[in-house]
Amino acid sequence: MRRHDAYGCLPMIVLALALGLLLLTAAQAFAHSWYSEKNDPVYRWGCCGGSDCATWKLRPGSISAEPTGYRIRLTLAEARAINPASVSGIDALVVWPRVQVSEDGNWHLCLMPYSRTLEAGGVFCLFAPPST
Repeated sequence: MRRHDAYGCLPMIVLALALGLLLLTAAQAFAHSWYSEKNDPVYRWGCCGGSDCATWKLRPGSISAEPTGYRIRLTLAEARAINPASVSGIDALVVWPRVQVSEDGNWHLCLMPYSRTLEAGGVFCLFAPPST
């Protein structure tokens, strides 16, 4: 009579978990790969250096259209949700020539971890849905 060994399945479970983690990481990298190769159209710097960018879930008051561009206002917690290395919130104007079209129809924001007082306001790149 064969006895069921609970640890006999352990290597397969570990392998399945490792494969799942690898696929999740690859899916996240692929989801953002379209803007990791983009540059700011005005300043010409790269948009994404690894963890600088993320899909931006708007909240009321976080963005407003002004005559010269989008005004972005984020708390430190909101900035860290996009770039975990952020050291302060954002109050920046992204002028219209810097706004790029999002290829997946969502808002995406790429943030510098600091340098909020420079002309760019701490924003590497902004991607807006095509209809905005």
